[in-house]
Amino acid sequence: MTSRLRVPAEELDVACEVDLAVVGGGSAGVAAAVVGAQLGLRVALVEEMPFLGGMSTGGAVGTYCGFHRQERDGSIVSNVGGFPLEVAETLKARGHAYGPIAFRETAALPYVPWGVKLLLEERVAAESKLRLWLHAKATHAVVEDGEIRGIAVATRAGRLALRARVYVDATGDAELSRLAGCATHVGDAIQYPSTMFTMQHVDLPVALGALGDLPRLLADHFESEGLPRKGGNLFPSGRPGEVLVALSRIALDGRPVDGSDAEELTWAELEGRRQVVRLADFLRRRVPGFADAFVADSAFRLGVRETHKVVGEYSLAENDVLGCRHFEDGIGRATWPIEKHVAGGETLWRFLEPGTWYTIPYRCLVPRGVRNLLVAGRCLSADPMAFASVRVIGPCMLEGQAVAVAARHLRDHDVPARDADIDRIRHDLAHLGVPL
Repeated sequence: MTSRLRVPAEELDVACEVDLAVVGGGSAGVAAAVVGAQLGLRVALVEEMPFLGGMSTGGAVGTYCGFHRQERDGSIVSNVGGFPLEVAETLKARGHAYGPIAFRETAALPYVPWGVKLLLEERVAAESKLRLWLHAKATHAVVEDGEIRGIAVATRAGRLALRARVYVDATGDAELSRLAGCATHVGDAIQYPSTMFTMQHVDLPVALGALGDLPRLLADHFESEGLPRKGGNLFPSGRPGEVLVALSRIALDGRPVDGSDAEELTWAELEGRRQVVRLADFLRRRVPGFADAFVADSAFRLGVRETHKVVGEYSLAENDVLGCRHFEDGIGRATWPIEKHVAGGETLWRFLEPGTWYTIPYRCLVPRGVRNLLVAGRCLSADPMAFASVRVIGPCMLEGQAVAVAARHLRDHDVPARDADIDRIRHDLAHLGVPL
């Protein structure tokens, strides 16, 4: 028996021809698709899950990181503008987010994932130029003369084809970039993933009063109870008696799970839920206010932090982050600390000085080798330490917004992504209200 299977070639019907095709409907992808449609582009958005939001909803992250920063006087100010700011303010107005709250030396905005699902779907449905496919996954990219001519998409009804002038890879795992033949890399020490979960019927006044003792409890019982990490967080969701639990850490034989590997991802999804059972039992026994609490649900998908990243025209570096570098082609501000989930249940933190920020270079969103492809989200070009800062949701949404602006420029002027007029792009981003 042969060890290979030959799949017959096929011709696919082109479902639509658009200006911009976005593959991946997470925070970055939705930002790219909605802003692109608002700018007058015909847009197709492809998402393999049955909902939008990526890790913010399916991974139930529960806190918007990178949307705010602390100033030197301890005050908290917004760090984003345009679409991500609109999303944050709308969630707060609906009671689906609160804060921002001080977190270590920075700030975060707790939110309800259900509210994010609804809001993103509303924003997509409101755009007449935007066509959405859920339960849809890009499987092939046809590349000719250094340009994507079309992509194949698997749906429940079979495969279809999409054609676009510009494509955005917002898959998180650089899937479209790899299909198009772009160089990507994983790195030697990717971050560990986690499984988030919520507990209800928590006595919040008692639990909040005991949170200061949580680090000691985790450290004291890390070895004896086989806890997956030495630190973590409990966030009230804003709903009565409900807490979001961030204590999981998924390791396979002591190393990070590769979330782009089918077998490892399957094992990790199962292991994450096994950890939820153990961690909930630990909280009930050890943390005041949790004695009568129960698990409401775990996240719909594993919280993968890092897999493939593209090789871009520039790779964001650790020194750029910690040195608060302001790039001439910066498309938005980022201030989240380097937060790297490493071996031994530890989390490495390196903070920026209060009141400072770095900017995200447009060139990090331009993969080498394909003239009409851009990336947004956690598959951008960055070294491991810089990536540990820029991977969070605030920067991802800023990147999605920026590539939408760039896509309009590429359509109108028929230039490769690497030759885009960055001054024009920055001008248009500022017009959208983005602090640069």
